[in-house]
Amino acid sequence: MKENKVKYEYTKTPLDYQITEYDCGTTTLLNSLRYLFKRSEISPEIYKFIMQYTLDKTNNLGEIGKGGTSVYALEFLSNWLNENANNKGMNIKCSSISKDKISIYNLELNEKIKKGAVAIVRIYQDCDHYCLLTKLDEEFAYLFDPYYLNINYYDNDEDVEIIKNKPFEFNRKVKKERMEEYTNRDFALVRGENSEIIIIENTK
Repeated sequence: MKENKVKYEYTKTPLDYQITEYDCGTTTLLNSLRYLFKRSEISPEIYKFIMQYTLDKTNNLGEIGKGGTSVYALEFLSNWLNENANNKGMNIKCSSISKDKISIYNLELNEKIKKGAVAIVRIYQDCDHYCLLTKLDEEFAYLFDPYYLNINYYDNDEDVEIIKNKPFEFNRKVKKERMEEYTNRDFALVRGENSEIIIIENTK
């Protein structure tokens, strides 16, 4: 009697959550790879490099990693990926929105997201925090926030909704007007020196 053989297809994996209070930058950069590439296309060397160079900030007590990941680390990693990823078999292109043009309505950002790119965005959430932007429509931004929260956390916030049934795409639905606010409310874009939007594309 012949055994039934199940054909296993290497595919994409669900987006992931941070495992400490500080690794949102690390997790979001890795989530950009999970979103854009299949497992078989992701170089373990790139994974190791990301783990090595994120969590580069100390807190005010000098404790390593407890300051999270700096804008400089993500800028460095973006440049490194542009220079080295193709040699590792990954077709990645990273580009940054200049700080004076940081906006959820930025035309370049909107055009590239519509073509399948993602963007790492620095938003406010009690402190500076990284999320992955995967989709935009006329009214909402769709993000994967690596900070796990209960489904009812934003029940009293008319601008934010937690989504649990799109693990490969997003887990937050946020009004674009909210992200554009110059406030310290959750999901408002960080402004000034620490602002950051990095667009990442699969160029294959």
